[in-house]
Amino acid sequence: MTLRNAARAGGIALAAAVLTAPLSGPAAAIAQPHTPVTTPPAARVPGTYVPFLAAPAPATLRVMPLGDSITWGSGSADSREGTRTGAPTTSGYRIGLRNRLEAAGLNVDFVGSRRGGPEGADRDNEGHPGRRIDQIAAGVDDWLATYRPDVVLLHLGTNDIAQHRDVAATAAGLSALIDRIRAARPDAEIFVQQVVQGHLEPVRSRLTAYNALIPGIVAGKDARVHLVDQSTVGGLALFDNLHPNDFGYAEMTHNLYEALRAVYDTTGTWPAVPDPSAATTAYLCFRIDEATTWHAECGTWSLRTATDPYVVNHGTSGPVPTPTGPALSGDVAPA
Repeated sequence: MTLRNAARAGGIALAAAVLTAPLSGPAAAIAQPHTPVTTPPAARVPGTYVPFLAAPAPATLRVMPLGDSITWGSGSADSREGTRTGAPTTSGYRIGLRNRLEAAGLNVDFVGSRRGGPEGADRDNEGHPGRRIDQIAAGVDDWLATYRPDVVLLHLGTNDIAQHRDVAATAAGLSALIDRIRAARPDAEIFVQQVVQGHLEPVRSRLTAYNALIPGIVAGKDARVHLVDQSTVGGLALFDNLHPNDFGYAEMTHNLYEALRAVYDTTGTWPAVPDPSAATTAYLCFRIDEATTWHAECGTWSLRTATDPYVVNHGTSGPVPTPTGPALSGDVAPA
């Protein structure tokens, strides 16, 4: 990564990212169809049946997180061995989302050929750092055939834009990939995410243009293709130029949870979870580049009223305020 300065407007809402905390509330199981079961022949009364009254176990929902390094979890606490940020969560949005879905009563199995995250967690995913849409498309048929997902969480296109691929062509590639997933998994629910923001121009503006095309793509697909807006994740929610920190991944978790809730919470009993953007404090980590390496600086930031802009400087000096003062105060950028 190169050194960069990202100007931000004051008054950005922050949130605490606490994906590992246990969740409470009612749970909603996936209902199995109710199938009558006849009695054994010796006890059977002609023309009658005895219904099966025992509640069946929830079906296992096979979920494939599919995409690039943001699906893998780069920027989260354990995304790179030996360079832990000290943040409280791990593995991008995946572990937090799985915990919330299981608290809602779903029996979830994340699937994929890749393994990322702490031992003991469900580490399976199909996140491939650095990959473009065409590169993911080259392997997707095999992955879908092998792991047979019921749900696909698609976040892709960031590398295409960062590598200066044409915006319209990137969107067309995304549309074709969705069609390919549908052909391989006719009954799968496909959640297409608008991508996370970038820090620097011109990539930031190009990502915005790409995101603007995605709703139209989704609208042209069948009813089992769903839009998830992750384009609001940016600013202090980014660890570096392109990847969220754990605060940003908490926002992604929330957005995906709400999208899946709209599809699977047929009884209206899923637990309500706080929107991270509503909190006033957050533990934030940023990548700080040095001459030959980099390190992460982390601290608790608190929202305060301010009208002056501030700068998050990812150079060797760490995040610093503008001469007129930062919009936020904390361990990393003292007021």
